[in-house]
Amino acid sequence: MLVPTHGAAKEIYSFAIVPQYSAGDTFRVWQPIIRHLNDVLPFRLALETAPDISSFEELCEDGQFDFAFVNPYHLLWLNRNRGYEPLLSDRSGRISGVLVTRREGGIANLSQLDNQSVAFPSPNSLGASMMLRRDLSEAFQLSVHPRYVKSHSSVYLNVALGVTAAGGGVQKTLEQQPQHIRDQLQVLHRTEEVPSHPVVVHPRVSQDARQALVDVMLKLAQNEEFQALLRKVPVYQLGPVSFSDYEPLQQLGLEAYYEEQR
Repeated sequence: MLVPTHGAAKEIYSFAIVPQYSAGDTFRVWQPIIRHLNDVLPFRLALETAPDISSFEELCEDGQFDFAFVNPYHLLWLNRNRGYEPLLSDRSGRISGVLVTRREGGIANLSQLDNQSVAFPSPNSLGASMMLRRDLSEAFQLSVHPRYVKSHSSVYLNVALGVTAAGGGVQKTLEQQPQHIRDQLQVLHRTEEVPSHPVVVHPRVSQDARQALVDVMLKLAQNEEFQALLRKVPVYQLGPVSFSDYEPLQQLGLEAYYEEQR
């Protein structure tokens, strides 16, 4: 939220990140990005996150954040109810949900997951939870017991340790896991692809401020050092987006799998 300032001090806007990874990893990845932005922007960004995805969503729904990096499907709610607008996203590719199992866990096909415990980061993670739960229920007529474990990293760890029979993530976060975790996992199912996470802005933020952020991020994205930082998110080709890029998500039939954080 905008903080009043005095004299020559810069205004401060919050920039919040959905916690796909642990809070420590989220700050490790994003703090250098924010530092580069603050060196150039006419205002300052304060990096924020939350202990888990559901808590983050609730804060977003309260309008707590000026800028945020959010779940694509959550944008639909935030736009309709709080007026958030998407500004930027990874234009190089889309995201797909992946259902992973342990390589040595004895699960070779989806039918073996019927009535089993499956880890998901949160109820409302788009590819990592909602789309996978829809596919399991509607396409494969399977009933699973969801176990919500707060982040994508926790999902992969639960599966690797054999705590759950399977778990939901997205290809991008799976690729960011340590090699010793990835080596223990195999992908059993993939969802269709959807647009990547957008950077969104609250309507209280001025047009000048939002345009400044877009211009600076796009300019820095041409720099090799900044590109390397974005790849850790991972974002490979930063580009502008509008709400029309995300409207097709309304046709996925996911309403029954979305839970308002109230």
